[in-house]
Amino acid sequence: MAFTTKDLLLFHLDHTFEKESGQPSLAQAVVGLTSAQAAWKPSPARHSIWQITRHVAHWKEGFIAALDGHPLDYDRWNRRDWQEISGTQHEWERDVSHLHAISREVRARLDGLDEERLSQSIKWYAQSASPRPIATRFLQLATHDIYHSGQIQYLFALQEIPVEELAATASRDDVRRMERILASDASVVNSFSRDGWTALHVACYFGMTEAVRFLLSRGASATAVSHNAERQTPLHSTVGGFAHRAEIVRLLIGAGADPTARDASGKTPLEAARTRGEAAVVALLGGGRSPIDRGN
Repeated sequence: MAFTTKDLLLFHLDHTFEKESGQPSLAQAVVGLTSAQAAWKPSPARHSIWQITRHVAHWKEGFIAALDGHPLDYDRWNRRDWQEISGTQHEWERDVSHLHAISREVRARLDGLDEERLSQSIKWYAQSASPRPIATRFLQLATHDIYHSGQIQYLFALQEIPVEELAATASRDDVRRMERILASDASVVNSFSRDGWTALHVACYFGMTEAVRFLLSRGASATAVSHNAERQTPLHSTVGGFAHRAEIVRLLIGAGADPTARDASGKTPLEAARTRGEAAVVALLGGGRSPIDRGN
């Protein structure tokens, strides 16, 4: 079956708003934030994460109006953008929910169009000099999501929240930076980032042996269960991560990690290692002798 324009647009839309594909999507960028973090600005003249979230939803509303044959007055719609905003956690989460709802509506509209309709051009704003193709506007709308996702990630990083900084530095094996963070606030060694992982989970996933060694020496829990849908331990992160290093498994087992702990899917680290054919790791987890051992 040929890969169509619609297939490409659906992929792009999904991987800029909801799914990760080499970079965090917009939905991932706004998850787990407090209202204070969402309203924070690096300076009064700059926009906050909250303002960006409303901005994206605002223009998606205009997009749908045009699809329905009611192109808006651009100047009037533009003046309503970038309003100052702050508020309660409930108000912030309500705006995030609205962003999700309007994004689902955009995707549903794309799903309902055929190739012929996508190739047609329509007038997008009352002042538009000429019609533009529907397919092109879907492409631009999705790209707009990922553009602002990057801004949101950067605005969040600028806030230098200790637990988030610790997780980020753990992913880079930056032990010197981790030492400085824990010198300021040692309690964050077992705190969970906004996506539900401890710094140890992150270091294990990326195969950062020195970071793992350092965090364990500072009291990081080898049995911590992630505060997210995966419900994984650091051993799960190691086996399922980018680098399945036996040395990290040795360190975790030495620190009391449980090879029989089950994640949200019911799988143990040992079972996951067997599935991936990691013979040396399977042996370390108590599932049999490694090829090296057998030769002794």
